Amino acid sequence: MAAKAAEPVAYTLTPGASNSHLIEVTVSHAPDARDKTVDFAIPAWRPGRYLLQNYARNIQEFGAFDDTGAPLDFEKIDKNTWRVTRGKAKRISVKYKYYANVLDAGSTLWNEDELYWNGTNLLMYVVGHKELPGRISINVPAGWKYAYGLKKVADPFVFEAPDYDTLADAPAIFSPTLTDIPFEHAGTKYHLAIQGPVDYAKDKLAENVRKIVAEAVKMFGGTAPFDEYWFVCHSIPGGRYHGVEHLNSTSLTFPAATFDDATALNRFYALASHEFFHVWNVKRIRPAVLGPFDYSREVFTRNLWVAEGITSYYDDLICKRAGIYSQKDYLTALSGGINTQQRTPGRKVTSAAQASFDGWLTPDDSRNVVTDFYTKGSLLGLMLDMDIRRKTNNAKSLDDVMRYLNDTYAKKGVGYPEDGIQKAVETITGADYKDFFNRYVYGLEELPYADYLNVVGLELAEVRTPGKPAVSLGVELSGDEKQTVLSNVIPGEAAFKAGLDKGDILVAFDGEQANTATLPRLLRNRKPGETVKIHVMRRAKLREFSLTLQDGGNLEFQVRPIKDVAETTRAVFKSWVNEN
Repeated sequence: MAAKAAEPVAYTLTPGASNSHLIEVTVSHAPDARDKTVDFAIPAWRPGRYLLQNYARNIQEFGAFDDTGAPLDFEKIDKNTWRVTRGKAKRISVKYKYYANVLDAGSTLWNEDELYWNGTNLLMYVVGHKELPGRISINVPAGWKYAYGLKKVADPFVFEAPDYDTLADAPAIFSPTLTDIPFEHAGTKYHLAIQGPVDYAKDKLAENVRKIVAEAVKMFGGTAPFDEYWFVCHSIPGGRYHGVEHLNSTSLTFPAATFDDATALNRFYALASHEFFHVWNVKRIRPAVLGPFDYSREVFTRNLWVAEGITSYYDDLICKRAGIYSQKDYLTALSGGINTQQRTPGRKVTSAAQASFDGWLTPDDSRNVVTDFYTKGSLLGLMLDMDIRRKTNNAKSLDDVMRYLNDTYAKKGVGYPEDGIQKAVETITGADYKDFFNRYVYGLEELPYADYLNVVGLELAEVRTPGKPAVSLGVELSGDEKQTVLSNVIPGEAAFKAGLDKGDILVAFDGEQANTATLPRLLRNRKPGETVKIHVMRRAKLREFSLTLQDGGNLEFQVRPIKDVAETTRAVFKSWVNEN
């Protein structure tokens, strides 16, 4: 006799008054007859954002009921968990209201325009039973459109998931004004679903996203690991670029002005590329600790530089391979990453591995001690790719490492160990990478970009930006003409040596009023090594400092082709970026 199918945990979403921003959620579960209590919990964090966000803060009016509707006793036992006393109930239902008034790629929103959610924000799970299937019903008008990666099983809006992780992993938009632009690739259906203005040729937009999809799918063998995929998008006037990855969907936000110029549109394509690459890297190729998820506490790994950084390496590269980026576009993107890394003081303090492990923390002096594992990870990906091509005479690349990880771990449903990426590189190349990882992943040595770029006939030049002052104070500023604050004083640089401090209010530069508007002009005709007087207000007192101006105010790194390279080198470049 076949085993009895597990009874799903049933969810119902019912939006309240749109200006209340409250969504009523009902979660119904049939407990085991031996259970005296049942715990319901809301996640403290969401995959893709390694920071405790404690979604319980938005829950109101929690209640528990038996199968007759009679109330059950409950108590909150920690910040995210409610314990319900079962009594004689055959089925327990909990109800609560969730305040949903934030719009970004990882949030939940209810207003007169749409119902949008990320499951980890909104949906409780039955503690100890995340393996149970879920069935969710959404109470919105029958004529509304939707973007949702779960399987629809009944009309108007009833969907199912095989377990809580899958249920929580699927973001959704329900709206009367949603634009859905479907397309197909290799027999798989895709949806580019956009809430908000789309002032652009929709067919062209979808075709370029299809090209990105095609390159990524080709890299991993030509077959997508799903039957259907959703780009769940928000085009927001004044919005920002933001994305969150999911198993068979992604949630994206971007400024509505994205469609106004080519540079902004490239940022959208890079964002879509980044999140789609996550279909493999992190959603399936993942550190062992990142699944099944423990939503109640921090989960530590030293491999976020792989999960996010190597994905960042591929987002622009795939856009180039797909023919969306020109060579100039791609080299500009590479240059931007190097400049960002070299302007990050924290690169001298925190390694890529440690930054990954400490991603859950936000230090008070974060600007000076944090290394961005996205940026540094992308550059480590570049260096590894170049080194693998060099060591194997271009027979292998980082693509092969990612395929190896996919075949060895992801397809078997397991995560890779903490040293998995190093072992994968060593397996593909047959070489020892201990020194590389000790120096650049676990250590703090400066990244020798030029040594790796020359594998594909590129060089790294330091150039002067016309119109920018050659000198620098070694600070970062915030504020405006009314009040300009030293938001950061970079350790070891000019202002730090002079004694200036973070939080000082800039008043004057050599006797002239200084602020965000005037300082570039005041610096423009100065030379490195000159000493100037800086006046600031500190704790309501006027202070004077002598500062020796440093060089580098208009210096930036630029990746560019070497003029004369061997045909073999040119062939490696073409192989790398998929040029004929």
